[in-house]
Amino acid sequence: MSTTVPSNSLQILLRASKETIPKARQHLKDWKEVGNQIPDKEIREQATWTISDKTFHCEGGSIIGFLAGENQDAYIKFMVAYQSICDYLDTLCDKNDRHNQDDFRSIHHALLDSLSPGEPFYDYYEHRQPFDDGGYLKKLVTTCRETIETFPGFTTMQEDMKEVSQFYIDFQVYKHVEKSLREPLLMHFYETNKHLAPSMRWYEFACGTASTLGLYCLAAYAAKGIRTKEESKQIKEAYFPWLQGLHIMLDYFIDQEEDRAEDEMNFTNYYENRDDLVNRVQLLDQEATTRLKKLPDASFHLLIKRGLYAIYLADSKVKANPRMQKDAKVLLKLGGMPAKFFYYNKWMFKRKT
Repeated sequence: MSTTVPSNSLQILLRASKETIPKARQHLKDWKEVGNQIPDKEIREQATWTISDKTFHCEGGSIIGFLAGENQDAYIKFMVAYQSICDYLDTLCDKNDRHNQDDFRSIHHALLDSLSPGEPFYDYYEHRQPFDDGGYLKKLVTTCRETIETFPGFTTMQEDMKEVSQFYIDFQVYKHVEKSLREPLLMHFYETNKHLAPSMRWYEFACGTASTLGLYCLAAYAAKGIRTKEESKQIKEAYFPWLQGLHIMLDYFIDQEEDRAEDEMNFTNYYENRDDLVNRVQLLDQEATTRLKKLPDASFHLLIKRGLYAIYLADSKVKANPRMQKDAKVLLKLGGMPAKFFYYNKWMFKRKT
């Protein structure tokens, strides 16, 4: 296994298909076996369905493992467990009709526990008793803890990792409450944190908190070696909230029709028109680019950004909708030639829908 960070599109495609993605898939297979041991039938089906349906998330997250050097395997083990928690909890929230904020915060405390080795475990299901997952969530948290505490840079970067994790948790809570409360809560969420990105709109900031990319970048660098507090902050601020905002806005872009049919909130609907959407996505891209260029391995980070366009815009939902396909062609241009290369080699980036 090469520990050199790939610096061009072809290297990422070839090495990811041989190195990182197969490792992520194996860990997911192992966790699915653990999920199959959950005694409660409904919970078992939710846990295993989530792994099957959200495989794409861990495959994408594994690519950041190129930043972890010789500790790539450990990074992928942590990332798959952490992302599996995110996806499992998202499913539990989606399948719950009570919309209890306290419940959503309690179960998502597992993400903070995952970054807190040695701390007592929180009572994740205190607001949804009886609930027996056979220790599934606790096992995922334990794997995260045991893995991440071996990362040489974790102690220095822990604070920044927990900060972006907390923003993610807040978003998940506000996203899943009653529909009438979602927009005012998310608007207040932005007003409280507006100093972090004053030129963002509230729904763009919401997208900026809803991604795990920044946390995985921090984790990969922590796995590789010791970093200073200043380096950790620089890495965090390059991904959060600008690149993460771009990431999740593209995700919402491809889910437009599906969300409209299900009467779900979709942040692309808040743009005034198509030109407004394109111009604002371009702004997110430019702000992210400015920060990514200052990072170590800058060329790799820029390729990650450009790859996001290919991953999402190549989705079958876009192909099935002529209007979205037209908009997608405009957005793809923002990613430049590397995005087009990834797009036309989308065999690796096939997103399950």
